Amino acid sequence: MPKTGNNHIKAIIELLDGETGPRAETLRQELARIIKEQPQQLQEVIEKDYHSSVPAALVYAMEEVCWEELAGACTRFGSKINPDLEEGLAIVSRFVNPAVSRDEITADLDSFSVALRPLLANCTGPAEISNTLSRFFFRARGFTVLPAAHDIKDVSFGRFIQKKQGSALCMACLYAVIGCRFGLDSGVVDMAGRVLACFTPDNENEIVFADPADQGKLLTLNDCKNYIFSRNLEWSDAFAMPLSSRALLRRFLANMIFILNKLRDERRLPYLRRYMDILKN
Repeated sequence: MPKTGNNHIKAIIELLDGETGPRAETLRQELARIIKEQPQQLQEVIEKDYHSSVPAALVYAMEEVCWEELAGACTRFGSKINPDLEEGLAIVSRFVNPAVSRDEITADLDSFSVALRPLLANCTGPAEISNTLSRFFFRARGFTVLPAAHDIKDVSFGRFIQKKQGSALCMACLYAVIGCRFGLDSGVVDMAGRVLACFTPDNENEIVFADPADQGKLLTLNDCKNYIFSRNLEWSDAFAMPLSSRALLRRFLANMIFILNKLRDERRLPYLRRYMDILKN
């Protein structure tokens, strides 16, 4: 495909801004081609000419190109036997911010792991590990879990680790992916709608849970059973079974769909519903 010069890229962006009708669609298609094939040149134009304010038409085009690509990413993710949770977290992060990459998320997690390594070195069991992670994230790094998510940005994992604020699901997943980096059997459980991080020991010790909505408070299996009974529900061992990475990605998507349904956002909802259908099938 022919390359487009920076001046021509800028001209397309300015022509598209405010344009409607068939001509606008032609310009959008050309801009979509540039986004896919010449991202570096497009970035140069943005940094030089639009560093303070990116035109809405360009933002929309970049979002929609990214959202179309994420359908393929969901297909590849769902087709794997045991897809990597970090890959799924990058998918939901890119829906909120197309500019974020998995490499950026990985770099942040690497940084946390380096800082945690000496702190976890002398931990003797899952309870100590869980408490150490809670102190590190909530006290040392100042993470905050919101009581409720009102914006889909609150359920973007990439934004969560940058802004240190977001949903309980984001924090539970942070516990899980950091635990896995240290060879721990860690995961996320859905305790009748209450999301908890979990750590399963490889010896006789009992599985332990951390409640991200309560500063990582440590919970035992009996604590969880009592919570279920308090909800007038019957206990099932399935409550304590870690969710698969596919189930977690569906949980993120469901949360986003719930928020956007309330906002009646018919621009973004069809994409999320499409991803959900892909993962269900």
